[in-house]
Amino acid sequence: MSIRDRVLAVLESDSKERFLLTLGHRLGISARGIFAEELPGGLQQAQACNEMMIAIWSQIWAMNDEQESGYPDSGFLAILLEKADMGDARTHLRNAIESALLSIVGDEASEQGTTGP
Repeated sequence: MSIRDRVLAVLESDSKERFLLTLGHRLGISARGIFAEELPGGLQQAQACNEMMIAIWSQIWAMNDEQESGYPDSGFLAILLEKADMGDARTHLRNAIESALLSIVGDEASEQGTTGP
């Protein structure tokens, strides 16, 4: 199963909000690390991480407010990729997605009383 398929499956599951919260948190940590390293192009990467976080928080807000509409789940990853590409931050997005997916798998394993995927 591809990462895209895994993300879509999580976005259509009861783990959606937890996944989005974890994803936003991981991108925030990436942005903080980018600022600390002061690398060339770092400002654009940090701005891209910020834009992705805004999209994520907006999506979470829409989930919890009946009057707000968020992005369709099927197009949400494309929105994040577009924002990542504007700042050459695709690596940060991929790392955040992988970490958030692992977090969800770990949570599900704990709930089932198992120790691994």
